[in-house]
Amino acid sequence: MPAASSASGTRTGPPEVIVVGGGLIGALVAFTLRQAGADVLVLDAGRPGAAWRAAAGLLTPDGEGLRQSPLWASAQESLRRWPRLAQRLEAVSGQPVFFREGVRRLQAEGPAQVTPGEGSLHPPSVVGAARRHVPVLPARVLALTPGPRGVRVVTDQGDWTAPTVVLAAGVWSAAFGVRVRAVQGQALRLASALNCGAVYGPPARGFARYALTRPDGVYVGATSRASWRVTPDERAARWLRGVARQLVPGAAMGRAAPLVGLRPVTASGQPLVGPHPTLPGVVVATGHGRHGALLAPVTAQQVLTLVQAGAYA
Repeated sequence: MPAASSASGTRTGPPEVIVVGGGLIGALVAFTLRQAGADVLVLDAGRPGAAWRAAAGLLTPDGEGLRQSPLWASAQESLRRWPRLAQRLEAVSGQPVFFREGVRRLQAEGPAQVTPGEGSLHPPSVVGAARRHVPVLPARVLALTPGPRGVRVVTDQGDWTAPTVVLAAGVWSAAFGVRVRAVQGQALRLASALNCGAVYGPPARGFARYALTRPDGVYVGATSRASWRVTPDERAARWLRGVARQLVPGAAMGRAAPLVGLRPVTASGQPLVGPHPTLPGVVVATGHGRHGALLAPVTAQQVLTLVQAGAYA
């Protein structure tokens, strides 16, 4: 059985909790569990198309039209939690996550609107900071087998057993009996130092339109279609360049890099956070669709509560 290493050292014993998936949800779940004192191991396959690598990092429930949805209360709670969580991530890791408040929502007519508390962050930086002091092993999980001594996790790098497993593998959670489907999102990253803040435009062709300044350039998004493809589509890229010209007219288009991510979506549109329906000892945390960054703090707290209460068995 290979050892997992991290900035905090090398594992010497079996973990209390194994988190399957080290993306935005999985990494923050692992970070939250570790901060609560749990011995955690993260197994991450590093698959192409992982949603967090292409995510915008916008925290805007009003921009996403959630005010009348069942997600509204969770979205508001997450907004309240994000500033303190961002500070904690930076303090523990020594790395910035680029959290900042302020999202301008453009209207078809009239002045732009701003909802207090909304903001943005940089998902790759959040993942990096959350993983900083949690052991992470590059491994693809092949099977989850509950037994009398815990859940056996079979991977292409060996097997582990832990009392609790958190399944936070995004769209790939479907391989373990979780009902999620893939919705491909495509965005553009412009190699530009232009500071446009975070701006959310009126939807067009059924797609959300937004742009925001990030440490790696200007991010412009985003398309949405049911697909498992992880390769960019040129038609989507052309549409996104048009969005960029409208929202950030001063940004150069010469070096525009496409970003493609697969969002895990449920039939109801609601995230799945709770005990696995058929695998004792397994907690599910997936199905957030386009709201993973927004809902991550509440999800991590929900998982922590389940683990501490033993309500997953």
